[in-house]
Amino acid sequence: MSEMGKKDEAGVTDHAVLADDNDAVTEAVQENADVVDEAAEEAAREQLRREREARAQALTLEIVGDLPYAEVKPPENVLFVCKLNPVTEDEDLDLIFSRFGKIISCEVIRDKRTKDSLQYAFIEFENQKDCEQAYFKMQGVLIDDHRIHVDFSQSVSRLSDTWRSATNSKRAKQGGGFGGIAHLEKKRQFRAADPKPDSRKSDGYGMVFDKESRQGGIPEAEVEVVAPGTSIIEDAVHHLLDEHEMIAIDVESIERLLDKLNLTSHEDVVPPEAPSEEDLKNLREKYAKADQEHVFTFYDDLSTAEKAALYERLASIDPIHINEITERALNPPEPSGTKGETKLEPLPESALASILDSKSEDIDSWYESGLDLVAEGKVAVVLMAGGQGTRLGSSAPKGCFNIGLPSEKSLFQIQAERIWKIQQLAEKKSGKKNIVVPWYVMTSGPTRKPTEQFFEEHKYFGLGKDDVTIFEQGILPCISNEGKILLESKSKVAIAPDGNGGIYQALLTSNVRTDMRKRGIQHIHAYCVDNCLVKVADPVFIGFAASKEVDIATKVVRKRNSKESVGLILCKDGKPDVVEYSEIDSATAEAKDSKQPDLLKFRAANIVNHYYSFKFLESIEEWAHKLPHHVARKKIPYIDIETGETVKPDKPNGIKLEQFVFDVFPMLSLDKFASMEVKREDEFSPLKNAKGTGEDDPDTSKKDILDQGKRWIQSASGTVTSEGGHLSDGVEVSPLVSYGGEGLDFLKGKEIKAPAVVEKE
Repeated sequence: MSEMGKKDEAGVTDHAVLADDNDAVTEAVQENADVVDEAAEEAAREQLRREREARAQALTLEIVGDLPYAEVKPPENVLFVCKLNPVTEDEDLDLIFSRFGKIISCEVIRDKRTKDSLQYAFIEFENQKDCEQAYFKMQGVLIDDHRIHVDFSQSVSRLSDTWRSATNSKRAKQGGGFGGIAHLEKKRQFRAADPKPDSRKSDGYGMVFDKESRQGGIPEAEVEVVAPGTSIIEDAVHHLLDEHEMIAIDVESIERLLDKLNLTSHEDVVPPEAPSEEDLKNLREKYAKADQEHVFTFYDDLSTAEKAALYERLASIDPIHINEITERALNPPEPSGTKGETKLEPLPESALASILDSKSEDIDSWYESGLDLVAEGKVAVVLMAGGQGTRLGSSAPKGCFNIGLPSEKSLFQIQAERIWKIQQLAEKKSGKKNIVVPWYVMTSGPTRKPTEQFFEEHKYFGLGKDDVTIFEQGILPCISNEGKILLESKSKVAIAPDGNGGIYQALLTSNVRTDMRKRGIQHIHAYCVDNCLVKVADPVFIGFAASKEVDIATKVVRKRNSKESVGLILCKDGKPDVVEYSEIDSATAEAKDSKQPDLLKFRAANIVNHYYSFKFLESIEEWAHKLPHHVARKKIPYIDIETGETVKPDKPNGIKLEQFVFDVFPMLSLDKFASMEVKREDEFSPLKNAKGTGEDDPDTSKKDILDQGKRWIQSASGTVTSEGGHLSDGVEVSPLVSYGGEGLDFLKGKEIKAPAVVEKE
């Protein structure tokens, strides 16, 4: 054979082999495809089987009366929350989830007999979008030390309950629908031969089947089904009615049927559990060592949920530490130096400044530098708003109170608008946009929820929702006069807020400090909610404190006279401090300033208006545990350990421990502390008393704001006239128009008849 022939033969052979290989590959691919097709068909068949089973189960539930109709779908605005702590209450979840939107209902599901929490809940939102946002944001969040699981509810029990509870009379009265609810109406069935339903029947529809139908089936000519697209259900209904006499079904039969269909409630929820014997033993020993073991007196008689809740609370308390701070509060250590001697002096001039006496160029310089810091996003505000308006005749948080201004604005709104205005002023000066001064609002336990609701209802007063953080101060157990931890009930410890000095620890536990760090905050203004004249994020104050490079600065006003009952900021034993008026003798209180004899020597009245450097707040862990606790003797309801009865004392029977925000002052050296004196009429008008008392009440607060507005207008060459009394001769100038009297040139030469409100330029 020639070479060419060999090549041809070889070539043929190679192509033949290649063809055989291709055939093998094709066969393998076909086999794999067949396997895939079979798997897909099996999956499809399984899916179809599941769908049919689900429809059959739903149909069964419709027939036995547990569903309004088989195709009913769960609502899309309800969340299912599980893995809850047994101590978590409806109110707790409502408070936490309400930040996403208005909540219609919030219910922790409980055992019907024991009332113990089953550790899951349903939360219904008004809007579906709010529900979806909560679903994405709250997954895996820690609530009461339990990491929760959140999902969309698959339950239709509420719809079913509504339907089942409706009466036939209601159905007739409202003209259709299941239980009178139109959107639950699925089908009407009546005899075609009848011109209209017999009004004498108990309902307006006639019967789906009657006595004759049970015996021989339902003739199609006699039944009209008004429900398009329900052929599967119709067929199943006809089949079931042909096969069974459905005259009555007892409850046990229904339960057995549901159990066979796996439709009984078997939620994968961890029931509340009491602590293990070992954990309980260890905690008991801990309290026994502190001589506080009486808190377990009723433990063995409690329900499982109550045991779990009490254990959780007691485990969060260090009884030995409580004993120590109680002892120090009741028997404070002697001050340093000679026993019984305390040296009081005004703060050194190097640490002082006064708006009343300072040069205008200094004040302008502080203002400009402070506004620059605002523009750079380095300024934040912390509001202490834990108090309720009890003395004012209101159960709402004090910040919600309306002092009677023409605009009817609350304290919260006035302060929020001042923040908004300072942001606008900073934007105008810098040329930047979207400048933010974050607002951190500290509440107490009772005021947190209503504060959050108030802010939401008022759309955060024009501020960004993400730039307002509402957080809660801590708590401490109440102590008897004998030094024992009091029980509020057999399963609850009596507790109370830890005072405005708890702000430092709360900044840590709430992650507020972390948020400040992320935002690049360097300067913080902190104040109390009850001052209607407060200059929130005051650039003059911020600029002054920043120029001094201090850790803490404070605003003060001049004491009216030696008898005014206010705390004084001064130098005590070489350290900055606040001394209460009751701690100062008459001679010291009446002493005159050697350089200005017409003024008191000690005149710097504390108004709880402070500046902090963020650098200082970064060191909270180093000194927070050293802050003293103060004693407030109160009448505290408690459980008598001997009898188990609740006692409501008619005289103080115990103490509440609290810290003051200024307790940290003595920990600073004088070079790290400064004080700025401001005009009382411009910056301090506290709201402490009920209307009509004539001092620090709603009328005085209202008058101070109206008088301030009148002064601003007159300074802008405007005229204010009035025909009323002293409470109606002023003008309210909205913070949206002017922060501190600036920007009122448009009122020059104009006459304003009081009372009035200047809300827009």
